[in-house]
Amino acid sequence: MKRRPAWLNVNLVLWVVYIALLGTLLPHTAWAFGRFEPDTDLGRGIAVLAASSFELAIAALTYRLKQNIERVPSYRTGFAGGAVRRWSERYLNVYTLGLLVAIAVSSAANWAHAVQFGQGLAVFGDYGVPPVVYSVGFGGILPLCSLLFARILADVRPTAAEADPELTKAKTDLAEVRKQLRQAEADRQAAEARARDAETRFAAAGDIFARLLAAEKRTRILAARERWPELLPGAIAVIAGASPSYVSEVLADVSGNRSDPRS
Repeated sequence: MKRRPAWLNVNLVLWVVYIALLGTLLPHTAWAFGRFEPDTDLGRGIAVLAASSFELAIAALTYRLKQNIERVPSYRTGFAGGAVRRWSERYLNVYTLGLLVAIAVSSAANWAHAVQFGQGLAVFGDYGVPPVVYSVGFGGILPLCSLLFARILADVRPTAAEADPELTKAKTDLAEVRKQLRQAEADRQAAEARARDAETRFAAAGDIFARLLAAEKRTRILAARERWPELLPGAIAVIAGASPSYVSEVLADVSGNRSDPRS
């Protein structure tokens, strides 16, 4: 997939629009502060500085509120309870409080500017629309967009498993149960393998034991030799109940047959 140029990033465009909005409000706010300052270069400079401080504060607090909105999880357990908790953690904080204070000052300044320089429109007389609606809509309400921009700029992507403590705990418990089940299955298979091995060894031991008790001495001698290959012929003779010479003869015969390729 072809990568988009950086300047096409929608979030960047929104930030540009937002900064342009605050830049539009700045002269109006500076005008309002200037009404309370001497009509001198210093007074005008102080008015611009005060207005810039408030507009920049709105931008900074909007950014911090955006970050806080992104940090708060969705709390999807219980629709009503989760929504209230999510909203309160996102907006009931010092960032929102500071933003509302800065917005109130900027809104008052821009509304005063709209009232001061607003001119009559046909809709006032033709449709009976009160002029205050337009003065608020085109002046005082503009800074309130900061709250909307804080939410719009927040990179929130809700998912089914997003940081819900109860859901996270349930998933953790489920993973632990699955781990225990896998371990139990592995233990069961290991136990079955040990049981099969013991059964094989027992069957082999039972076969040798039966041969040690066989009526034929040769069979007993060969069984003793197989079970205890390190024993001397004299010891095998005692176990098999045969003479040492016969044991040596049987063992020599077996060794000879193994070394003779024709056997």
